[in-house]
Amino acid sequence: MPTVFGKDSKKKELIKSLAEIYASLQREHQISPGDFPDIKRMQEQLAHHDFLKFHPLKPRLLETVDRMLAEDIARLMAQIPHEETTVTQETANVKGGAFEGVIQQQQNNTDNPFGFGKGEGVDAGYGEPEWIVNRERSSYDDVFTSLNPIDGKITGASAKAEMVKSKLPNSVLGKVWKLSDIDKDGMLDEDEFALAMHLIKIKVDGHDLPVELPPHLIPPSKRQN
Repeated sequence: MPTVFGKDSKKKELIKSLAEIYASLQREHQISPGDFPDIKRMQEQLAHHDFLKFHPLKPRLLETVDRMLAEDIARLMAQIPHEETTVTQETANVKGGAFEGVIQQQQNNTDNPFGFGKGEGVDAGYGEPEWIVNRERSSYDDVFTSLNPIDGKITGASAKAEMVKSKLPNSVLGKVWKLSDIDKDGMLDEDEFALAMHLIKIKVDGHDLPVELPPHLIPPSKRQN
């Protein structure tokens, strides 16, 4: 009986300290807080489970999952723009019925500064002579410098450690990285990092990220004349 009570006490202790366990895992593995389930809901569910029936940790399985996240998911993410472009083209061919007014409105909004979403989110800065990212550039540059860049660039690990502070899900941050790493070298220079911070701010403010980086958000140093 004492053994049973001892195990029950340990279970309650683990459930009670779940927030600290979350924080420890976030720091150790650089996981965004947004990727963890709600603490209160998880605590309620764990209270009804027998911890002795949980399967032991399998390092090899974790390595497989890590490879899947690093390689397989990346390949899937690369297909998303193509799929969304296909859907957009198919939608453009829809005529008549309930869609006609909506599609016509979207087409009319293209060059209308008062159209829905114009001047907001990703669209902010469109048509302006200055790169909109420069508005917050000083603060972005301070963070970039604190990450100890080498030859003017920071590694993916260094960028990730800063990006997860936004508490956005890793799936969103992965899209931010893909849009920001313009030269696709697996690192970020000062301009690319500033762009990443700008895109994170757009998402945190409740706006959608683009499928492809619009021309006005491309850093001036990366634009092809």
